[in-house]
Amino acid sequence: MRGFFLLPLLIGAGAALAQGPEVRIGEDPAELPPAVQETRAALIEVARSGDIEGLRAIIEAQGSTPTVSFGLPDDPVGYLKETAGDEAGREILAILLNALEMPHAVLGNETEGQSFAWPYLSQLDPTELTPEQEVDAYRLVSVEELQGIRDFGGWIHWRVFIGPDGEWQAFVAGD
Repeated sequence: MRGFFLLPLLIGAGAALAQGPEVRIGEDPAELPPAVQETRAALIEVARSGDIEGLRAIIEAQGSTPTVSFGLPDDPVGYLKETAGDEAGREILAILLNALEMPHAVLGNETEGQSFAWPYLSQLDPTELTPEQEVDAYRLVSVEELQGIRDFGGWIHWRVFIGPDGEWQAFVAGD
């Protein structure tokens, strides 16, 4: 059920968030809530291990399935593995690691509830990136991919969402 609640947020994450209220960017992972820090660290550990199957333990421990596709596949890890350009799924793990090593965006506020997104670029207007932000974008996407993102009007490359309680909510690409 949670996946259906999150889908409108993710679908609108491109152009709608880029035009919405100002997004707070966080540079220091130590400022994240402890549960978010723990989930981020667990995802980074699995990504660095090179074993995509390690993501299953994170999913099982939290008891809910993160959104990995707007089609909501039955096996999220299998889907991510199939999506990778290599048979072992290491390309997807590299994308996950690169995103989580970027600064994060804080969505919402403590009163209404927060969520945290990586890379922070996913919450910015791609047509208004500073030179420093463009360099960050090129760490994640090619020149052609960034142009496609700009043409679309929102970040449609991979992005990660973690809730304030540490729930890994999504790792998705697309609009």
